[in-house]
Amino acid sequence: MKSILQTLYEGDGTGPRAFRIALVIFDLVTIAYFLATATSDLDTRLLVIDLVVAAVVLVDLGARLWIAERRMQFLLKLTTLADLIVVLSLLAPLIAGSNFGFLRVLRVLRLVRSFHLIEQLDKATQHLDINRRVVRAALNLAAFIFVVTSLVWVWEHDRNDNVETYIDALYFTITTLTTTGYGDIILTDRVGRILTICIMIFGVGFFLNLLQAIYRPNKVEQKCPECGLELHDRDASHCKHCGNTIYIETEGET
Repeated sequence: MKSILQTLYEGDGTGPRAFRIALVIFDLVTIAYFLATATSDLDTRLLVIDLVVAAVVLVDLGARLWIAERRMQFLLKLTTLADLIVVLSLLAPLIAGSNFGFLRVLRVLRLVRSFHLIEQLDKATQHLDINRRVVRAALNLAAFIFVVTSLVWVWEHDRNDNVETYIDALYFTITTLTTTGYGDIILTDRVGRILTICIMIFGVGFFLNLLQAIYRPNKVEQKCPECGLELHDRDASHCKHCGNTIYIETEGET
């Protein structure tokens, strides 16, 4: 059973890729669901959905914990801790017999899965003939925009009259990230200003990383077994860092 799970989560082939794509879809759906119901009153329908989601997340966590080589390190990962908090918030109404409506906001912690999704998508598309550096950089930027926009919307929509919809939050995030700063939407509370600072500092880094990947397409990924340098010229036969011989597969084109 353990070997089957390891194949599904880490193996190659049509079956494992389809399984990981299904996990990506589930993660995206649950993230969208948590965002849509972050401020909703808990009723019977939402409670049933919450319990189903909690069960699936627990099974996924249990499977990944079982096959993990370093289980303590796995438990201390940010994505794992976020999932555990999400599960506790989902089960709290059932255990304590109360709605705990305020805990629904904690479920947006599953947004940290957005960056884990990039790793899963990278594995799922590794057999495709695409520039994976550009795709990975674009996905990182998109995930950052999605996470920050979601945080801005969840935190500000009850505090800021200018942030009434998710689109308003996305508009603010993009104008801040690009340093356009029209000023028609501003975050005036302390947490909002901290979010604005994070968008400006970290967002520019993701954006520059994407530009670098686009304008440096002449590099290929081939990890040097000696020093670990990953990017090399397409026609390189030796590592520029340590001089070790490297072997880059090529079709013979110049």
